[in-house]
Amino acid sequence: MKHDKKVLVLSILTAAAMTVTSPLQVMAENPEFAHDEATWARLRDNVMEYDELQMLVEEYNPTYMNNQVSYKDSRTKDDAETVRQDLKDAADDMTSQAEDMRDTADSLLDLANSLQNMSKEQADAVLKQAGINSVNSLMSSYNAMYLGAAMMDNSAMKQNISADSQYDDDESRKLKYQKTQNGLIMSVQTMFASYNQMKSSLDVIQKNIEIMEAVQRSTETRASLGMATQMDILTAKKNVQSIQSTYTQTRTSLDSVKHSLCLATGWQFNADPDIREVPGADMNRIAAMNPDVDKQTALQNNYDLNYNKKILKNMTEGSTDKKNMERTIKNLEETVAASMVNLYNDILQKKTAFELAEAALATETTAMNAMERKYQLGMASQLDYLQEQAAFLGKQIDRQTAEISLFQAMETYDWALKGMLSTGN
Repeated sequence: MKHDKKVLVLSILTAAAMTVTSPLQVMAENPEFAHDEATWARLRDNVMEYDELQMLVEEYNPTYMNNQVSYKDSRTKDDAETVRQDLKDAADDMTSQAEDMRDTADSLLDLANSLQNMSKEQADAVLKQAGINSVNSLMSSYNAMYLGAAMMDNSAMKQNISADSQYDDDESRKLKYQKTQNGLIMSVQTMFASYNQMKSSLDVIQKNIEIMEAVQRSTETRASLGMATQMDILTAKKNVQSIQSTYTQTRTSLDSVKHSLCLATGWQFNADPDIREVPGADMNRIAAMNPDVDKQTALQNNYDLNYNKKILKNMTEGSTDKKNMERTIKNLEETVAASMVNLYNDILQKKTAFELAEAALATETTAMNAMERKYQLGMASQLDYLQEQAAFLGKQIDRQTAEISLFQAMETYDWALKGMLSTGN
């Protein structure tokens, strides 16, 4: 269907979503003026393109939207000290409740002791007036009250410990929120690339099925002439079944990725959008990179680093936590700086791999053209022709895979500049 594409499912990414045939209609997250008319038209058509993914996630991704709501609901202008004090006040309230529960338990025990000096009739009357069935029930209430007080004390202790290590404030929570949202965009971009690579592999598997079927037919013909055994035929059949099973499994995985991609970008689970290819690798991007300069930008923007620096300001001077955080920040700065160089070198390696894949494809193209001529002249069998087709297709896929890998390496580098360098934090 043509979208009204962005019919979405806010909480339908759960198992329930799998059984829903028509999704919950929702509006886009941002108002109409957030994008121009042409952009909205692109977002609402039935075509999914890589350069739309960030906007699609921002407008229609259920997790992204839920995170926005949760973040807005939890925002506060309180600083870390106020947050800590609120937690400690809550802990004090729990301690007071525990004390009240112990007082009540002591009163129950006093009542139980006083009953021992009464006649049965007097004791029953007192219990009835207190709304208690028996002495056993009275003691059960006593035990439960004391146990509850102990549990409440334990909760208060944990709350105090939590308060002592609470350094978050609104600014630090915002950094965590922004990192999480960007991480969603990155994951969808990776999913898009994976879909394209998996889709290409299906073509190779399909061609190999044709080859295995041709081998099976050839084996059966040779067997009829006494040139192959029944075991040879059985082996050929098993090879066909094996490659067909591989195709089915890959097809299933591809469909699963497609469904996840649809849900993450605003389509219905069972939609069939036109998912376009990953953009080609622009070599000009590499020429513009300078890791020695770029690492300063990455250090300035890194979410983990900025979060830790913010937390550091909220820590008590001279405390063990602050000293540990200072060491963490220093190590993180070194990691970010070194990682930018590593990411750049990874791009150069993938560029070389792409160039080699292009050269291999050029060589295989020459071989494919020669096979075309031989096949047309009857100088090559169908099996020879299919095998060369498979080899040619394989080189095409190798080139495409190498280019996608190079493109993703460039994207990873750019995300690192925006602060999204993976540091393990």
